[in-house]
Amino acid sequence: MTTPKLARLVQTTALTKFAIVASIATIAASLAFLLVRYPRLPWLLPVHFRYNGLPNGWQYKTYGRVLLPVFVQIALALTLGAVGALLLSRAHGVHDEQAPDVKAAATAAETVALLALIWVAFQGYAAVALAAMWQLERAGLGPWYYYLEAAGVLLTVIVSIRAHVRLGRPAARPFVSEHWRYGQLYLNAADPALFVPTRHGARWTLNFGRPVAAALMAVILTVGIVGPAIILGLLLR
Repeated sequence: MTTPKLARLVQTTALTKFAIVASIATIAASLAFLLVRYPRLPWLLPVHFRYNGLPNGWQYKTYGRVLLPVFVQIALALTLGAVGALLLSRAHGVHDEQAPDVKAAATAAETVALLALIWVAFQGYAAVALAAMWQLERAGLGPWYYYLEAAGVLLTVIVSIRAHVRLGRPAARPFVSEHWRYGQLYLNAADPALFVPTRHGARWTLNFGRPVAAALMAVILTVGIVGPAIILGLLLR
């Protein structure tokens, strides 16, 4: 008797695939736009302005500085893409492709892909606004920058609420004391699921018996610590 072949990753939803393709297309469009605008930008880029909007600080034009929005887009896409891949890492076969944790993983990855698209698209507009500011040599990214930033925050909230509703409340599993540490930490290397119900089924938690759970937490913590440090460093330059 042959053992059925197991898939290594949970199948992505159509919306996840759309978000991935749209993010890649947005990054490519931003890159093309900035490369086309590059020759027309001043050789000294205004980076600091007086209260009246006139520049009083400049930096030499380089591809690294002009393409900064694209680098931010790529960093967002790679980081959130890594999180999505980790969420989808779940060995499964035909017998359990409709399992609640498999659906939860697909929903979580879909949410991450949509969040990536929202902020990659916002950085795409930031590229347009920055190019206009550099060329006009006047302070400000324009009112639409702030409108779209607020829209991005609102869409992030909407996507997060949608994910919470779609994930729903999982059914509690039979309690096995050997699989729980400190009352709340689920640890079962034999369980292929990454997402498991909490002891009482009130919400989802991670199966820390799988190395991918630790990797996922490491990525999230690294982004949470390194990300603000990089932003602070850029602001203090």
